[in-house]
Amino acid sequence: MKRSLVLLSCLSLMMAAGCDSVKPSKKPVTPGQTAAVTTPAPVAAATAAPATAPAVDDGKPLPAGVLARVGEWTLTKEEFNERVKGVKEMVKDFNDKDPAAKANLLNELVRQQLLIQQARRDNVQDSKEVRTALKEFENTLLVQEIVTRLTKDVVVADADVKKYYDTNPTEFQKPIEKQLREIVVTTQAEAKDILVQVLQGGDFAQLAKDKSKGKTKDNGGDLGFRTEATFPAMAAAVSTLKKGGVSSVFEGPEGFYIVKLEDVRGGEQVAYDDVKADLLKFLKLRQQQQVLANAVKDIQQRTKVQVNEDLLKATTGE
Repeated sequence: MKRSLVLLSCLSLMMAAGCDSVKPSKKPVTPGQTAAVTTPAPVAAATAAPATAPAVDDGKPLPAGVLARVGEWTLTKEEFNERVKGVKEMVKDFNDKDPAAKANLLNELVRQQLLIQQARRDNVQDSKEVRTALKEFENTLLVQEIVTRLTKDVVVADADVKKYYDTNPTEFQKPIEKQLREIVVTTQAEAKDILVQVLQGGDFAQLAKDKSKGKTKDNGGDLGFRTEATFPAMAAAVSTLKKGGVSSVFEGPEGFYIVKLEDVRGGEQVAYDDVKADLLKFLKLRQQQQVLANAVKDIQQRTKVQVNEDLLKATTGE
């Protein structure tokens, strides 16, 4: 729970002040996805300091271990290091070894506290919007915590991962891709004449350059490798072809077509070691979802739930 609050506080900081203000970077960085549910930045910030008036500067030095003080709020060296870790997790290229980057982070934390304390003096925390957001934030943390507790014992054995891989081979096959060439002309008669030339040994790519009216003519009619044909009639024409085969004439969106299956790749099974890590995550997530579904079902059997179906229909417009 404490770790989640640290991360949310760091996220709040970066959203409020901008990532560039806490890290020197050549380009913007998008934080990686985390399991935590994103919470509005003002909520996390609003929970960071007690509702106290700023203390008068008594001229005394900071206590041992305290890195900064803003009014009654203090930040220890250990707490700051936790913040640094949180930012590092949220912004992967944040250089936590760079003194300037850490100094910028500390400055932003101080600025954040100045705004928080002013907000409390203005009783912003008593507004309906903030109270609602705080309640939602609390509910989010409660759900995260109960989910963690319910699923903490879920373990997927390596043997189960291997068994799933072996019993579902089609799920781990590379997609079959076909390289196609096309010739497109405006009349069926012209298409048939070109087909005869192809069947007599004419070079398909050169004929496409010389005679095709399609957008691919300059590339010798090359459509590249693709998992699906451009339109249904082409898919039907290609379905029975073997590598090097040429279709009969068929009609399509731009006229009359002839297609050649130039090459085929894919279809082989991906090696187990290449998918093991992702498959383990998938199976663990699936088990966790099942555990949660069972838990919710059990709780619902012990808890009265009522839904006004008529009002629901009116709300949804059914």
